[in-house]
Amino acid sequence: MKIGIVIDRLNVGGVEKIAIEQVRALREINQDAYLVVLREKAVVENAFADLLEGIPIVYLDSRLPKIFRFSFQFPIFHFFSLFHLTYPLFIPFVVKKNEFDYFIVHGTYTSITAVTLKKIKQIGFSAFIWDPASYILDRVYSSTTSKPLFWLMKKTAYIFDKFLINNMDNVLVGGAAHNKFIKKMNPQKNIKIIYPSVHPINKPTKKENYVQMATAWKRGKNPEYIVELAKTIPNIHIKMVGKWLDPEYQKEFLALLNENGLDKQVEVVGEVSEKQLSQSFSRALVVLQTNDDRGFGMPALEAAGHATTFIIPQGQGVCELFMNGKDGFYTKEKETKEIARILGILHNDPKRAVDMGISAWEKVMKEYSWQKHAQKLLNLANSMTKIKR
Repeated sequence: MKIGIVIDRLNVGGVEKIAIEQVRALREINQDAYLVVLREKAVVENAFADLLEGIPIVYLDSRLPKIFRFSFQFPIFHFFSLFHLTYPLFIPFVVKKNEFDYFIVHGTYTSITAVTLKKIKQIGFSAFIWDPASYILDRVYSSTTSKPLFWLMKKTAYIFDKFLINNMDNVLVGGAAHNKFIKKMNPQKNIKIIYPSVHPINKPTKKENYVQMATAWKRGKNPEYIVELAKTIPNIHIKMVGKWLDPEYQKEFLALLNENGLDKQVEVVGEVSEKQLSQSFSRALVVLQTNDDRGFGMPALEAAGHATTFIIPQGQGVCELFMNGKDGFYTKEKETKEIARILGILHNDPKRAVDMGISAWEKVMKEYSWQKHAQKLLNLANSMTKIKR
């Protein structure tokens, strides 16, 4: 079976990393899988260069005349761009009949093109909706736009979400956080929870006394909150790992740390290789995530795969995999007093942190391999193509 794992373009985010690993895992169980990318011009050049080695990539817009590849980012939005609306009109005409048997799609914007491919080329698809457009609007844009404009955007996003959900074979999610919203859109729609995976280390390693935070740092991830937190717990060393998508924003943040006398306490590590990231996860005493990624929350799973405990916002999909207080800790988002209290406990009792990390790691080793994840995707694709036949 020829399966396309579809993303809109390459970035250094968790979604893209999951998509790459899905292709690799499917190929390891002898499936003809490809990373299908709508737009060749990446958000971040050379994103996941080491992880992409050996991964076959199909750039669909490389088949289009240059004039049809034109795009720009819409004002206000961080990622929503013209090509998300124009490519659905053009891409179906450059995909060959029977070129793919089934698509696993990531994201709401990407799903627009998947809908037109389904209608014109009869290629079925199921899509991972990590966070619906309506949720993202509320969370990221409600405070940055005028009330009349936000009302119009929210109405449009609701119609947009409903259209996509109605037209995909299955809604794939990384947890139950958005299931009520999806069922409101379409009570009959089949929702499948398929948790991501990680590459766990072979055995736990010795811990060092630092707190790790890891993400693609950008506006909306609220790194400024770390200043408030660090002031509350002056004896904690925090390492912020990950690429900053806007260099100017990184400069602003570094200046903010310096102004508050926190440039020694909070270390901005920046972009690292996958090998370096793995080493950093495995050596950290605890992984901290302060921004609520409701669709799943990869930092906690990455931490668990490296036998490191974690503190994360409650309600994320990843919270369904582990036990609060035994494997890691769940708090309300930006609950400073409680986060500081837990960090103090782990700092003063590193053995407890180590034991909790091992407990989480044992669960990952037993339940959450990429091979099991890939088999679920394959079973889904097989069942959908049989229905089609």
